[in-house]
Amino acid sequence: MSPQHQISDPKIIRIALAGQPNVGKSVIFNRLTGLSQVVGNWPGKTVAKAEGTAKFGNYIFKIIDLPGIYSLSTYSLEEIVSREYILDESPDYIVNVLDSNHLERNLFLTIQLLMLNRPTIISLNQIDLLKERGYEIDREKLESLLGVAVVPTVAVHNRGVHEILEEIIEIEEGHKTLSMKKITFGKEIEEKINQISAEVQELYRKISCPSKFMAMKLLENDEYCLKNIRAFNEVTGSDTAKLVYKINETRTNLENLHGEQISTILNAEMYNISSQIVTQVEFLKTQTRKSKIRHLIDHITLDNIKGYILLAVVMFGIYLAIFSFGNWISGLMDNLFGLITPGAINLLGADTWAFKIIWSSIIGGLFAGIGGVLPYVIPFFAIIEILQDTGYLPRAAYLMDRFMHSIGVHGKTIIPVLIGLGCNVPAISATSIMETEAEKKRAIVISSLIPCSAVTTIVLGLVGKYLGIGWAFLLYLINLMVIIIVGKLMSNWFEEGGIQSELIIELHDFRRPNLKVIAKQTWHRSKEFVVLALPLIVILSILMQIMMEFNIVESLNIMISPITVYILGLPIGVGIYLFYGVLRKELNLILLELYVLSIGMTMNEYMTPIQMITFTLVTMLYVPCLATIVVIGKESGKKFALQIFLFELLGAVFISAIVRWSYVLLAFILPQRSESVVMITTFAFLFGLMILTLHLIKKHSNHQKKHHRNRSPEQTILIQENLLDHSGCQSCRRCHLNQCEEKKD
Repeated sequence: MSPQHQISDPKIIRIALAGQPNVGKSVIFNRLTGLSQVVGNWPGKTVAKAEGTAKFGNYIFKIIDLPGIYSLSTYSLEEIVSREYILDESPDYIVNVLDSNHLERNLFLTIQLLMLNRPTIISLNQIDLLKERGYEIDREKLESLLGVAVVPTVAVHNRGVHEILEEIIEIEEGHKTLSMKKITFGKEIEEKINQISAEVQELYRKISCPSKFMAMKLLENDEYCLKNIRAFNEVTGSDTAKLVYKINETRTNLENLHGEQISTILNAEMYNISSQIVTQVEFLKTQTRKSKIRHLIDHITLDNIKGYILLAVVMFGIYLAIFSFGNWISGLMDNLFGLITPGAINLLGADTWAFKIIWSSIIGGLFAGIGGVLPYVIPFFAIIEILQDTGYLPRAAYLMDRFMHSIGVHGKTIIPVLIGLGCNVPAISATSIMETEAEKKRAIVISSLIPCSAVTTIVLGLVGKYLGIGWAFLLYLINLMVIIIVGKLMSNWFEEGGIQSELIIELHDFRRPNLKVIAKQTWHRSKEFVVLALPLIVILSILMQIMMEFNIVESLNIMISPITVYILGLPIGVGIYLFYGVLRKELNLILLELYVLSIGMTMNEYMTPIQMITFTLVTMLYVPCLATIVVIGKESGKKFALQIFLFELLGAVFISAIVRWSYVLLAFILPQRSESVVMITTFAFLFGLMILTLHLIKKHSNHQKKHHRNRSPEQTILIQENLLDHSGCQSCRRCHLNQCEEKKD
């Protein structure tokens, strides 16, 4: 073959997708990479990363989805990871994904990316929603102002996504050029940054970071940049010290002049630039009726009164819908199993191993799993996805922020809490967004107490099904009270951790849910049960049947009967099923139903109402599944995971025992009253105890605060002595004591 006919090897181009959270960056990544994705963690970090490849023409694009960030400051691990990758790995192109509906705020990150002098492509995503609101963006004008290629996209409908790659190919083949504009601040700030930039460029010639960006970050007192220049081997320590001193002096002068912190001054400069850009490129074409309706819905959903009422209605509606649908499907499956069981008896025999293993264990386990769990799990995940896709879930998080602070945990805890309603495992992983270790541990404890979808299955499939939705709702109220008490206790025990930052969450516009995306996400969340839980249920059913035949189950139940029977007042046969719940909580109910069915009884015959309440309550409150404990150990250490395990196990037994013995006592005091009246009185007594506990915690907290205010300065220094930084000076405590003496004088 002649050289001119040879096909050249495909060129490899590395692309970094960067953007703020919830702009559709991951959707673009999925559209481009399809199934060729690898998900893992950054080396030495807990932040997840996603990598993939896309073949387009004679090019192979290696694409990495950077964490969603608001800026390139080092306030969070995600921001550090993104900046380190862009600076150290030097991708060929940065694709900056913007939400067209919040252009000014999104350009805040764009301005910083442009200062890195890396070839950049802008993806104007969700452009369809912008047009629905009656707005338009002059794409050509935006290109000329920024000096980069701008591609309008609608990622969820796969419009404009591959045009991003076409733009890169155009640049690669020389048909189009990038001439990124220089970012210029106000006269005063620009002059100071240029002075620092000139000295940085002179001292640190081989540093990978552009000198102007480095100057801005040094002026901002960025720890990562300071660490870099101090570690630069080619420059003496004295030269670096002189530069740092000059930067500190410049920062102090600017802060004194403006009366603001330097980060606020620089952020104001960048927002001023982005505002000027938006003024020139975005304009209102028509005021649409949809836009007015969205504003009205926003006003209702975020209102301090109407918003909370709507949230309560939505939450109650979710559980009512799941309860109704789940019970209907579960009843159909039970009836179907009952109809075909006589035929199985005729075929296999009533008391044979074949009937017990094949029918009772395998077929019965599948019916119990499909009929007793999936009708509750799938609708739950579908509703959560609908609320997320429409935009209501972030607004619910915003409303709950104040509540999270009131119980002594960070507002960001609402994010793992909402995730925990589906599954505790990803909820625990989501606590990595916390700023400090103390905040993270608080969030882990709270998230581990959130009733997941498996718990919802038990609450609605047992208490809701046999006693009514009202009793199930009361159990959720008890769970909520426990969470509040634990949160208040932690705010006292870990007072030194403090709540250091506020909740930042994206409130995108309300939009019509994408049914295809919702179905895909619902299946993604539910398939774990189908793939893992159903086979596990069948295996454990077979194991349980074998153990029952050899009387092993009875022996195990006798061993733990001091807790299950004498303390909790449960039937002796439920002990082993509480143990199985550590593997997966829904196994509690499924295997118990199979056992009750195998002995020829119904659940109403096997357990009294108060036993159903106690069984469900202890299941709700004791330690989450084994996978959750493993993730807690991974996030905060094995010791902390063991502490949570013991704390929640003992707490669950203690609270459930209070319910049981209160019921016994009240039944003795009120012998003429019906069982429902005694149970209602029992719940009232429990809520009274919890309210009293909260009052005592608050009283103790106020006493501690009063005692702290009355401390002498010397006492405060002695208490905080271990927190002082002695690395640069051996007389820190003496200096502080001298300052206290000066204040006295």
